[in-house]
Amino acid sequence: MDWAPDPDDMDIPKGYLRVRRVNRALMDTWFREIALVDIDTLPDEGGILFTTWHPGGLIDPMLMMAALPGNLTFAAKHTLFKTPILGQIMRATGAKPVHRAQDASATDSKKGDRSAKNSTLIESLGDAIASGGRAAIFPEGVTHMESHPVRLRTGAARILLHAIRTARSAGLPEPHVVPLGLHYTDQHQFRERVSLQVNKPLPIPPLPGEEGAPVPTAEDIEKFGEQAPDRVWCGEITELLRLEMHRSNQAQETWEDRELVWRARRMIHVFRCAKENVPIGPIPYDRALLGSRRVRAAWQFQSLNDPERTERIKEDFLKHHYEMKDLGLRSWEISNRKERSSKKMMVKNFAYWVWSIAWMLGVVSWGAIIGSMVPYLGTRVLTNKHGKVEENRTDIGSIKVLYSVVIYPIWWILISLPVGWFIASPDSMLQDWNIPSLILPVLAKIPWPLVSFLVLCWWPLSARLHLKLYERATRSWRSVRLGFKLRSGSIDWDNLLQTHGSLAAQLATIGDGLVLPGDPDWLNPKPGEEDWQVVKQRAA
Repeated sequence: MDWAPDPDDMDIPKGYLRVRRVNRALMDTWFREIALVDIDTLPDEGGILFTTWHPGGLIDPMLMMAALPGNLTFAAKHTLFKTPILGQIMRATGAKPVHRAQDASATDSKKGDRSAKNSTLIESLGDAIASGGRAAIFPEGVTHMESHPVRLRTGAARILLHAIRTARSAGLPEPHVVPLGLHYTDQHQFRERVSLQVNKPLPIPPLPGEEGAPVPTAEDIEKFGEQAPDRVWCGEITELLRLEMHRSNQAQETWEDRELVWRARRMIHVFRCAKENVPIGPIPYDRALLGSRRVRAAWQFQSLNDPERTERIKEDFLKHHYEMKDLGLRSWEISNRKERSSKKMMVKNFAYWVWSIAWMLGVVSWGAIIGSMVPYLGTRVLTNKHGKVEENRTDIGSIKVLYSVVIYPIWWILISLPVGWFIASPDSMLQDWNIPSLILPVLAKIPWPLVSFLVLCWWPLSARLHLKLYERATRSWRSVRLGFKLRSGSIDWDNLLQTHGSLAAQLATIGDGLVLPGDPDWLNPKPGEEDWQVVKQRAA
């Protein structure tokens, strides 16, 4: 993965760089694809406050830390700083604690103390941004499993207001607030895909007391007194952030609605590839996201302007969607059924499967099994125990990563010494066995402590190689099984393919005659607007 370079004029602590280096390796392992969009469009001058929604627990800040250039300061709930190891890592990266009301216990400080601590946090982050620093905050305040951003707090707006005032009084460049789009195929599962998209900085309205600033009502003044202008300004910025986060993260009412948009996007992609006679292969995740954004914008626009048509398509689409789901089939799998179920293709896939398994049965998989099986089972047991509590299920993916970071290295160190001694020590019983091998005689000539070090390096390397072989074997075996399924006589293929083709053709034309995201003449909506609101008909 090619990560964005850091700004030349930014002094980044060595502790942060070390943690980020490990973090990037973790993200490269956790995700099979990471797509970074428009990272190079970040402002050159002024501090930056990054904001986004929070669906992935600790995965969200870990990804942002890995992907975004510069030294990022994060705000996190104060209870995380009490977690062993994680607390030390967070302090090393300069993270700041947030004292939330829902985390307070009966023995905690009073509400006034908590508010005072959070006010200090806002000033601290605001000062850092004013001086050209970069911070990241999740305005929702909680991680969640909803398919859209939940209610936003005003913390991000208060930090921004303090940063702007401080920068202006010191004659420094104006700070920016940059919303991010954060998209996962499944943030809690291993080897999924993710995209982080940088959006344009939000336009900042005049500050309280300036001409054109939001004006507080009499009720606001009665309720907040002298703080009313600041409160109203922060409320307006928070509402702008809410609308922008909904748009940039392609929010839907339910996860099923999001899945339907993606399935429609895939059907359109397959239909157009077949029509243009080009291979139907996987596309980069950022392009897939643009496709789903176009479908979402066109569908919402047509739902208002041609509701009868969209309702008819939706009814037929849902029926077909559940039929395909019951059969365990996807759009691209039935588009070229004859080729996928041919004897030549099935033999080819079976050969790939045998080739992958043959390598996996060798030293690669033995290294992966010895080095990974025990910590994998330990991580699984601890994660399952953690996930039994309902409120912990939102961060199950990040807990997997956290446990893995701790358990795997400990196991590797513990197992490397006895394995190195067993392989290379003159006192080992292995030296008396006549095992046919090309590697063991070479290793026996090396001092066993050095062999232990080599073995320590081999555990993570063998695990990465095993993953690649396992992916190849799984994909090949699934293709073999799919071939048999596509040959099945129990499915009415003619009717299924006719329905699929008809629906794909209707969906492919839903955006005909419209200017949609990604088109050369597309103009991105202003902050506070959705994509469908700026979709327009093309001139005849």
